[in-house]
Amino acid sequence: MEIYSSEEQQVEAIKRFWNTYGKAILAGIILGFVVLYGFRYYQAQQRANVEQASVSFSQLLTQRDDAEGDAWLAQAQGYIDSSKSTNYAVFAALLAAKEAVAQNKLDVAEKQLNWVMQQAKNPELLALTQLRLARVQKEMTNLDAALVTLSVAVPESFQALQAELKGDVLLLSDKPAQAKSAYQQALNASGANKQLLQVKLDELAHITAA
Repeated sequence: MEIYSSEEQQVEAIKRFWNTYGKAILAGIILGFVVLYGFRYYQAQQRANVEQASVSFSQLLTQRDDAEGDAWLAQAQGYIDSSKSTNYAVFAALLAAKEAVAQNKLDVAEKQLNWVMQQAKNPELLALTQLRLARVQKEMTNLDAALVTLSVAVPESFQALQAELKGDVLLLSDKPAQAKSAYQQALNASGANKQLLQVKLDELAHITAA
């Protein structure tokens, strides 16, 4: 390190240093403040958005009791479009799908459930949505689509339900051997519903499992 012999030399060195690096230092300080306060603003904005989404979701639930079916489905879609970055939008889509099924608007239900499949992150919620979507597709006789939906792995607690539903779809697809295999898989994995599964297997007793 250079040793300065007088205060004047030190002052001159400081001036030279400032002229060389001063702007960069100031820019770094300003950038640091911008990032810090920008992040805090972003967090505050996110909290505000979530709180607003929560309030609006509560209003949507209240409107569900009062509005006509078509009107509420439109309101729900508007809410989903405006709140799609929040979990509340996923819950609204699930409710809209349930309402659409009640009105026998299976194409609308399928659309909502497909959207949830693309947005949800929780494995259990995804598994529940998968089963609902496959049931809707089965009712629409979109059997190939239902089998594709059911091909995605689910948590262990949903495997028996998935296998049983897959068996139902395969049976409707005129694939009894594969259906029997699916039912057997469901029976092996199931802690409940064993009686119904055994009935389904008994009805296919004459079929050799695939």
